[in-house]
Amino acid sequence: MKTLIARGHREFAGVTYHHGSEIPSGVLPPEIVDKWIDWRWLDELNGTERRSLYRMFPAFSGCNESESLTSDELDELTLPA
Repeated sequence: MKTLIARGHREFAGVTYHHGSEIPSGVLPPEIVDKWIDWRWLDELNGTERRSLYRMFPAFSGCNESESLTSDELDELTLPA
């Protein structure tokens, strides 16, 4: 199942989607989805779960919840110890 994420603030059929919000499947007609992806108004994630940067970096964001980085993310995003 693919997840659609709005890039920028978009409106369709009187509903406003804010930047980064998930658009429920089936809300947009397939031809609109195709156009918006072509115009880079949407991002399409293939079955992956969205992760929160706020939870990944709670020391900086002040978030009460935390989420661990994968070993690949640690290698890519952090400085060597």
